[in-house]
This record gives sequence, C-alpha cells and structure tokens, in this order.
Amino acid sequence: MQMRLTPAVKYLLIVCFASFLVQQTADQFFSANLTGLFGLVPASFVFQYRFWQIVTYSFLHGDVMHLFLNMMMLVFIGSELESVWGTARFLKFYFICVVAGGLAYLFLQLLSTGQALHIPMVGASAGVYGLLIAYGLLFAERTLLFMMLFPMKAKHFIWVLAGIEFMSTVFSPRGGVAGIAHLGGMAAGWLYLWGWRRFPDFWRKKGDWPLPGIRRERKSKKTDHLKLVVNRDKGRPKSSGNDDDDAPKTWH
Repeated sequence: MQMRLTPAVKYLLIVCFASFLVQQTADQFFSANLTGLFGLVPASFVFQYRFWQIVTYSFLHGDVMHLFLNMMMLVFIGSELESVWGTARFLKFYFICVVAGGLAYLFLQLLSTGQALHIPMVGASAGVYGLLIAYGLLFAERTLLFMMLFPMKAKHFIWVLAGIEFMSTVFSPRGGVAGIAHLGGMAAGWLYLWGWRRFPDFWRKKGDWPLPGIRRERKSKKTDHLKLVVNRDKGRPKSSGNDDDDAPKTWH
C-alpha cells in the first residue's frame, strides 16, 4: 500500500490535527471544554439541540495514539478510495459513515440513564471503519503484506485490521460503548455499498460510482431496424414463373 495524499484526505488530516491541538490546548490550559461543545454528547445533542456534534465529533480525538491510528488508516485506505471514486463521492461516503456511527452511539446511550447521557464521544473511527469495509469490497483480491511480512488478500487484511482496532478500542480505558459507533460506521458503509449492488438502477440514476464485480445485463440487440431484401436475378425475365419465396434473401 503506497502512502499518498489525495485532496480530501489531506484536508481531513489538516482539520483533525489542527482540531486536536486546539482541543487539547484549550481544554487542558484554559478549561474551555471544547470536547463537550464539539464532541458528541447525547444530552447536549437531544436537549440542547447541538446538532453539529453529529459531524464535529469526528474531528476530535482523545489522545495522540487515538489520533495517529485513525489518521494512518485514513491515509492508506482513504487515499486509495478517493483516487477511484473522486473527492466528492469519497466525502459523501465518509460522512455517511460518520453520521451513522454517531447515531448508533446516541441510540445506545439514550437507552441508558444518568451519567451516560453526558459522556462525550470523539474520533474519526466510525468513518475509518466504513472506509475499511469499502476497501475490502473494492480491492478484495489484492495481495497486501500484513506486518510487512505475511501476504494476505485485502478482504482478509481489512478484517484483521478492523478487528485489531476494534479490540483496542473496546478494551481501552476510554473505549467503553464508543465501539458501537465504530460498528455503526462499518454497517452503514456495507449497507450503502450493498444497496448499490441490490438496486443498481436506482443508484445509477443518482450518478453513483460503479463497483468491481457487479454484473450488468447486456442489452438485447433489437432487430426492428432490419429489413428483408429479396435478391432478384435482374437478368431473369419476370414471366419466368419463379416464386419470390424461392429466391435468396438477405437481412440488412
């Protein structure tokens, strides 16, 4: 996997790194609580109508390692997908997964009571998980080197990476129920791409992208434009009594 920066990925990296620096500086040194303002807090989202949090939470991160892992996957996986889909379609897919992951987190937390409603969620993992699913579907048979040593097909490689990140998220001290958001982003990405496969005519009208492996029905050749021409022998007199049905015919 080559490391390259496509336009959308580059800007997402800049925004995430800048947001992390501002967030950590303001929260630790000035008690500004930007995490509570821009992170996804169920109570604030539902009761204080801070609807922007469903997107802005993806630009914040809990610590340096959290930021590094997400941005590393965004560079390797996201750049490859953006080069195939284009910037607009890549961003559309990415933020669908981000929003879906946020909604999954909100749903689970709203079923709880008390302090759970005030726990903020941050991180781009929901979007990254969606990109992982897309990469595994589009480049399923591509051979990659896991840990730079073991060759593995992309469809297996992506699931291993997703499993490692999921385990580290769930069992980390700050992971908690945020793992449901990662699974929500993954499920949204899979459902979106499955919808393209299941309803190709609908998505094609929407101008969506093609996916490898999708069989398109060949249009049957219409023969309305054909006409039957009887090849008559010009040198033979009309009174020869020849039946036109016996004369050679050609389709044109």
